[in-house]
Amino acid sequence: MSDVPASAVSPALAAQIALRHYGVAGTAERLASEFDDTFRVAGADGSGWLLKVGADPVAAGAVAGGAAGGAGGVGFQTALLLHLAAVAPELPVQRVVSTLDGRAEIAVSLPSGGAAGGAGRLVRMTSWLDGRLLGAGPSSAGLRRDIGGTLARLNVALRGFAHPGAGRTHRWDLQNFGALGPLLAELPEGGRDGLAECLDRFDAVVAPRLAACATQVIHTDFHGENLLTDGSRVTGILDFGDALTGPVAMDVGVAACYQLGGAGPGGGPGGDLLAPALDVVAGYHAADPLSGRDLSLVAEFLVARVAARIILSQAHAARDPANAGYLLRRTPAAIAHFASLRAIGIDEIGRRLGAACELEVAS
Repeated sequence: MSDVPASAVSPALAAQIALRHYGVAGTAERLASEFDDTFRVAGADGSGWLLKVGADPVAAGAVAGGAAGGAGGVGFQTALLLHLAAVAPELPVQRVVSTLDGRAEIAVSLPSGGAAGGAGRLVRMTSWLDGRLLGAGPSSAGLRRDIGGTLARLNVALRGFAHPGAGRTHRWDLQNFGALGPLLAELPEGGRDGLAECLDRFDAVVAPRLAACATQVIHTDFHGENLLTDGSRVTGILDFGDALTGPVAMDVGVAACYQLGGAGPGGGPGGDLLAPALDVVAGYHAADPLSGRDLSLVAEFLVARVAARIILSQAHAARDPANAGYLLRRTPAAIAHFASLRAIGIDEIGRRLGAACELEVAS
């Protein structure tokens, strides 16, 4: 983690950076972000941009040269967005805005003194996408199928993309799901049911299979707070901050788990828990066909992501009790989903995924 806190960059300073380096005059409004300083810069005519100031400091030499990041001075996320603009301009993703001297990103030295201490920070500006967050409104089978189809088109576009920064990992990387085991000791007794068994199964059954899986750059966080919609289709894909190299099945499982029915946004109480998630997977399969082996892993990753949400939210709340209300706001629903998924069983989940895609899925 960086020694430079997010509070080191004020909205006023963000507006100055936008004007000096991009020629964009406007007011900056801070947006909620887990690590980076993120701002919406609004022009007087209503136009908007997204300005992101990286959390981690960059080397002084990189600041002097004005570029930082991976190969060619372009960081992983920036390179990813540039790749999508070149190969899939129809995808609804943000576009990189160049600096006044034509750079895709720039390392800016913050004012000396105070918390920032003159450290350099990597800055990127992109276009602003308007729309309603998917999680803020009702869902439908057609919209859920479009979620899957949009993810499929994104993955097809990313299949030829490679970057040194893609080999990263983070706490939500389900390829390392078993590593969350030590956190169970930080959870309340009532919040641990079935989690140890889930972690053990992953290490024994899933992890050995991953070594033989094809991988590519994937989004890994395709859910309602990172997608925009007009009510019938996806109109915006946001936040590639968790992107990394992994199996496509992990990406599909994550997207599907956020569309479970019952307590989730995809269905009402007493509804079919899996039916909304099946729409997502079927929509994906129609655009980028999955194999029976893929679907078996999708089932595993779907359950693992729900379990990871329970583990990480409760562990973080234990460490940050003042923010527990926010951190645990979706945990009761995740616990209910996890209990229902355990009752259904992983083999039956895989069978239903296969039926939705008209494929045979081996247990």
